[in-house]
Amino acid sequence: MEPDEARKRHLIAVLEGEIARSTGRRYQLALSALDERSLHELQRLLRDLEADKQSALRRARIFPWER
Repeated sequence: MEPDEARKRHLIAVLEGEIARSTGRRYQLALSALDERSLHELQRLLRDLEADKQSALRRARIFPWER
């Protein structure tokens, strides 16, 4: 197995874990069809969404009347 392919497989496994953790579900996405750059962008998107979620939760706790 080539190093690039091993890195891609690891990234796919990490993404599948992040998706399952954040949603509580397993999705049958063809992540292997994406190139490595797109996989990294998807990972960045998931992290940004998680950060936005955490920020919204903090704001809701601090300012519960502003819903």
